[in-house]
Amino acid sequence: MQIRGHKFFFFVIVINFLFPVLLEASSAKFHVDVGLNHFYKKRFLEAYREFKAALEKDPRYAEAHYNLGRVYKAQGFIKEALIEFQIAIKLNPGYLAARRELDTIKSSLEQDVRTQLKIQGQETVNQTDFSSIPADEAEKKGRQFLQQGRSEEAIRYFEQALRQKPNDVALLKMVGFLYFQQNRFTNSLDYYNKAREYSPVDSEIPYAVGLIYMKTRVPEKAEEAFRQAVKLDPEMVKGIFALGEALEAQDKTEDAIFQFRKSLEINPKLQEAQNKLSYLVGRLSFNYFSRGTYHYQQGEYDKAESMLSLARTYGNLTDEQNRRIDEMLNASRYWIEKERKKVKVSSEYRQLRNDAYVNKSIEVYDVSQNFKPYIGQAVIWAGRVEFVGERKGKKYLFINSRPEISLDSGMENAFEIEFPKDLPSDPRIALGSEVVEVKGRILRVDKIRDQISGAFSLRRQPVIEATEIEIIRKNYEQPLILRFY
Repeated sequence: MQIRGHKFFFFVIVINFLFPVLLEASSAKFHVDVGLNHFYKKRFLEAYREFKAALEKDPRYAEAHYNLGRVYKAQGFIKEALIEFQIAIKLNPGYLAARRELDTIKSSLEQDVRTQLKIQGQETVNQTDFSSIPADEAEKKGRQFLQQGRSEEAIRYFEQALRQKPNDVALLKMVGFLYFQQNRFTNSLDYYNKAREYSPVDSEIPYAVGLIYMKTRVPEKAEEAFRQAVKLDPEMVKGIFALGEALEAQDKTEDAIFQFRKSLEINPKLQEAQNKLSYLVGRLSFNYFSRGTYHYQQGEYDKAESMLSLARTYGNLTDEQNRRIDEMLNASRYWIEKERKKVKVSSEYRQLRNDAYVNKSIEVYDVSQNFKPYIGQAVIWAGRVEFVGERKGKKYLFINSRPEISLDSGMENAFEIEFPKDLPSDPRIALGSEVVEVKGRILRVDKIRDQISGAFSLRRQPVIEATEIEIIRKNYEQPLILRFY
């Protein structure tokens, strides 16, 4: 038992010692995996950051060094790539991929003496002791090399000049631009960011930063940079156009169209913007046409009307497509308007229903005596069905609100009910049934005729339009309840 206890204690010590190491390595591997995803999508700046982060977690992680070397090589940093491949092989002598990369570069350098000398820093022009060259002379030499198309040598002299005057914005921008031309985007971004520190209102700097992010396929950050450039210079046509491209890369098509149109307002002859607009407007218009057609076929007329109207607005469709849009738009608007009227009537009926409770004290007799104040009022009445009539193809009911008083004694308590919809065929809608409650609005007053006796009412009696009615009939257990909203 004691031996087993010692073994367990030793196991715990080993685990406690190794766990942080394993966790650290796992974290470094995570950064490498993320970096590879960026690398294969040619987002070299993001890949560079992830591989660097992996090495911060585990400086002896050979795979991180190898992949960092690949990023350097892809961006033209041959010397830096060599160093990373050599480190990877030193850490893992059996790392065949790193050895192949190293051999390929060395073979290439042997065939290109100038490149080899450039990397080793042994070109004749670079034999000079840079530390002794004044800033102005270094800048002058840099411009001379630049005129000769020798940008690598120019960069070295410009960087020497910047060591003596690090806040020279023009030089910082120049070096940033030269690195950008060489696709060395990490260096380019570093110099432009330094320039922005000294000149935060220079719109050209965020514009250049946006171009770097577009090249490295990070359109979200490019959009942010271009917006800053345009904010600093609202008339910067190239910045507005570039912002449109960044938005297009994120599938923000309508926003992109807006920016391209804006650039054309400033420069109507900008052919690139015209081409972009023609393409995007056509694509967007057809997309709206397709979506509108789908919603129309599904009977979703409000959505169809919205999509088809947008398709019409953007244009760039065929005559046949425009004809179909007009047909679907007209039909959609007809059904939308019909639905709106239905909703409006339903809302009015609901309001009448509520108002009827307020006017519970109004009696049929009151209206027959003096109808003028009551026209249009909501009421809630009850009574017995004296007969069911038909007028203009619709049924109406003749009701005695005081069944205990015979109609022969006068019709001051009688009223008619009209309905906004056809009544169902139901045996409870019949002579002798009891209207427990009817809610409605007084439409008018008319002389009404008792169909049994043939007599007319002495006064003009109220005619109401029902919004809700409840009818019961003897020998029927359930009442008939109809609502017209």
